Amino acid sequence: MFQFMTSTRIIFGEGALHDSLSLLNQFGYSTLLVTGQDQQRSQQLEQYFKQQNMRYQRLVIKGEPLIAMIEELAAMGRTFCPDMVIGIGGGSVLDVAKSLAALIPNQGSVYDYVDVVGRNVPLQVKSLPFIAIPTTAGTGAEVSKSAVLQSAQEQVKVNLSNVELFPDLAIIDPTLTYGMDSVLSGCCAMDAFTHLMEAYVCGEPNPLTDMICEEGLKRISMSILAACRDDHYPSRSDMAFAAMLGGMARSNAKLGAAHGLASSLSGRLNAPHGLITARLAPYVMAENISVAIELGRSDVLARYQKLAVILTMNSDANIEDSVQWVDSILTKLQLPLLSKYGLCNTTFEEVAEDALRTCAIKGNPLPLNQQRLITILEQVCYRCCDYHSHD
Repeated sequence: MFQFMTSTRIIFGEGALHDSLSLLNQFGYSTLLVTGQDQQRSQQLEQYFKQQNMRYQRLVIKGEPLIAMIEELAAMGRTFCPDMVIGIGGGSVLDVAKSLAALIPNQGSVYDYVDVVGRNVPLQVKSLPFIAIPTTAGTGAEVSKSAVLQSAQEQVKVNLSNVELFPDLAIIDPTLTYGMDSVLSGCCAMDAFTHLMEAYVCGEPNPLTDMICEEGLKRISMSILAACRDDHYPSRSDMAFAAMLGGMARSNAKLGAAHGLASSLSGRLNAPHGLITARLAPYVMAENISVAIELGRSDVLARYQKLAVILTMNSDANIEDSVQWVDSILTKLQLPLLSKYGLCNTTFEEVAEDALRTCAIKGNPLPLNQQRLITILEQVCYRCCDYHSHD
């Protein structure tokens, strides 16, 4: 038995934002608009609000979504009393908007509703209508039921997760990703990859998420370099589609150790979440393969074998080819190493201990103890040192 949930309505395609503006009227005439710093991205929306005499307030988000920031913005939002919340931007913007849609009608602290450092209780009141419009192709937040927030005090990332958080409308217009910086594009693309990869090999997959993951991974394999390095428009569309599928997969299957460790590291390193998961991914994959061989887990090995075939587009691919593919893509995308952000100065024992408390780690295809997680971190760190010694 399995269940599958996603956003109520999804509109995908070039020009989707322009063609969907009139749908906003069904949610009311008062909007809390959450955006990134680039005002051009939300220009179409603001022009439409003015044409329709809609009341709106724009909130500009800079940096990571901190719990303290969410508390403050939710209080402002309650004063404004919007009929709906619209988020247009990258993953952090959508996570803030999603959180506000949930928290404005609900009383209490953010800590009441988050995991790891909070009470993780259900929302008491239905969320406000939420419309998600991604301008990057990475997190898949437009079709997921969770928002990733950062607790500055505990230096850890936490999840606000509830079925109420699924957007009522997701508008995915790949033209909004055209012209993105190549490194940012690469970080986002590898975030989508890690969602799909971990959901595919996780301990609780299902036939529907398998189908979604295979299609998403295939598109990433074909399009990631052309999209990120060359800004090739059809490839950008493939990546937007793959990111959406990744959001669906992570909401309906499980993730794994790369996301568990990333949750712990994200509070300690000032690095993009997608970059952290990407740099961890090949080492987590190699460790899982090694443990599966030790334990004779042919089911897990079969998953990684099929993953290698999909990524390399070679039916004779070896199981380790999946790890080599990720390494190769990271090199070709020229993504920064985590040493640049201070990975090797963190206390690996504490990072691993925090990771073991995350929801994501529970989805890993095999249990990895603290020492194995420390080994993964050491390998990532040694790779950084080895890279610099050859500079």
